[in-house]
Amino acid sequence: MVTFDESAKRRIRFLTRRGLLELDILLGRFMETEFQHLSDEELVIFVEILDLPDQEFLALVNQKEQADRDDFKLILEKIRNA
Repeated sequence: MVTFDESAKRRIRFLTRRGLLELDILLGRFMETEFQHLSDEELVIFVEILDLPDQEFLALVNQKEQADRDDFKLILEKIRNA
């Protein structure tokens, strides 16, 4: 199991800076309200989501596309609700 120390969490925060303003706004709110409450398992999934191209990520968050992975759905819902 992967554990995330403060250095790893700072790296994740840096990864949330995206090329699309819409994602920057959504992720900014998410980082302020939800990020600190994520478990290590959820952080692993969040990092996998952050690895997606911006357009695909935005389509999933806006529900223009459906996530193929069930584990993505919970994190995407938290991002939408932030």
